[in-house]
Amino acid sequence: MAYTAVHSDSAKARLLPADQSQRGADMRLPRVAYPMTIRLRLTLWYTALLGATLILFSFVFFTALAANLRMQTQQDAARQAGEVANALSQQLQGDILIIRNNPTRIQFPDLEFFTSSVGVQIIDLNGMILKRSSNLGPMSVHNYSDALDDIRNGQNHRFYTTNETGTPLLVYSVPVVANNTILGAVQVIKPVGGVQGTLSQISRYLILGTALSLIVAAIVGAFLARRALIPIDTITNTASAISRTKDLSRRLNIAADSSEVGRLAATFNEMLDRIQQLFKTQQRLIADVSHELRTPLTTVQGNIELLRRAAAAGATHADLASPLVQESLNEVESETVRMGAMINDLLLLAQADSGALQFQMGPVELDTVLLDVFRQTRRIAERAKGPGALDIRLGSEDQALVYGDAERLRQLLLNLADNAVKYTPAGGAITFSLENAGDWVRVSVADTGIGISKENQQHIFDRFYRADKARSREMGGSGLGLSIVLSIAQAHNDKITVDSEPQRGSVFTVSLPSLTAAQQKGPRPSASGVSSGS
Repeated sequence: MAYTAVHSDSAKARLLPADQSQRGADMRLPRVAYPMTIRLRLTLWYTALLGATLILFSFVFFTALAANLRMQTQQDAARQAGEVANALSQQLQGDILIIRNNPTRIQFPDLEFFTSSVGVQIIDLNGMILKRSSNLGPMSVHNYSDALDDIRNGQNHRFYTTNETGTPLLVYSVPVVANNTILGAVQVIKPVGGVQGTLSQISRYLILGTALSLIVAAIVGAFLARRALIPIDTITNTASAISRTKDLSRRLNIAADSSEVGRLAATFNEMLDRIQQLFKTQQRLIADVSHELRTPLTTVQGNIELLRRAAAAGATHADLASPLVQESLNEVESETVRMGAMINDLLLLAQADSGALQFQMGPVELDTVLLDVFRQTRRIAERAKGPGALDIRLGSEDQALVYGDAERLRQLLLNLADNAVKYTPAGGAITFSLENAGDWVRVSVADTGIGISKENQQHIFDRFYRADKARSREMGGSGLGLSIVLSIAQAHNDKITVDSEPQRGSVFTVSLPSLTAAQQKGPRPSASGVSSGS
């Protein structure tokens, strides 16, 4: 067995088994770090601040009281010594030699303070005690002759000393003057133990009161901090519950007020609303994308299966040129084109959301862009509805300069025009208008189509939203056109409004700041992190 030397305080070594020494090292308790909570910090800060205030107040109060009591004691002693000195001066006016030759003939005046503990003694300029009041008894006053230097100069003198029993005394000396000659001094010996006792008792009261106040303050501060932080605990518990249960519908049930905690709770609930809305939008987006891709993929797969069967049956080249095969190929091509367009739209929206979509900002002649969109809309309408099926018109067309990306603004107007063509039946009309309104330029696309109900108007800019899903899918719509319109408008800090009624058509109006107004405002922040180029 191995042994380890263990040294004690007496520097003597003893041997212990090595495994026992190791166990002793392992038994050392780790240091536990306790977290400093906000509640504890508030309580400590409140108690420390109150403690500092009470200590400062106690110090100032005690110092002022002690100075006042000492000053009153000194003033009383000076008054009493002055009364005795005046009385003696009157006695000595006739014969100043009495104080030298026969001091026993000196009579103390009949004053009230002689009945108290205040004593009086008379000394000459040599420090000899000539007469003492009876209430002093055998008590001796130490260092009483220290006052002689000031007395000879005609000045009063005071000092503190103690007697044989340790009682603190105030000795106040006043010169005795007769016939303009300083003959000696009157010394009033005044015990000040009562004053010091009073100050000691007051200091104890102050210390005890401060300690009790700090204890009460700590308890009340902890209670108030706990009450004030209850909403914070509620927010923490709610956030933890949401994290565990993934239930975004939970909210903080805290009474609305204007305090910091009330505003925090309101902001937290607003954040939960936003997160819940974004989560639902994400879920709906995934479901819509899956649904939108499933339909064309099913069509493509069905037609491929049909072609595979035809090939397996030994179809000839002539058979592959049959109308049925050509129809299948046309459907495959149409669905793949639609899927490609939808994927491009999704990519554009994703880039706009992430800030990766670049905008080349600069002066744009909006009337020229509108004229190009007008011409393209006529061709789109002829392909979709047939020649002359829709009346494409130009309303008011003012010349207007705006600050933006010409290609993205053209895409915005084309999406509005394509939407109008899809939902306007044959015989209807689509009207483009452009007008200047002060610092704003308004461009509108109006149609006489099926219109949009009030309850649907607040959702038409949502992705994959369709008021009539089946009819929109038949028309080739993916539900992303108006979402792209909104993203482009937001990137230009523009306003877009909808005025529509069922069976009476719709008017989409986009309001853009004019170039002059945009230049006066300076560089405009890009929306959604979109960068601006020249």
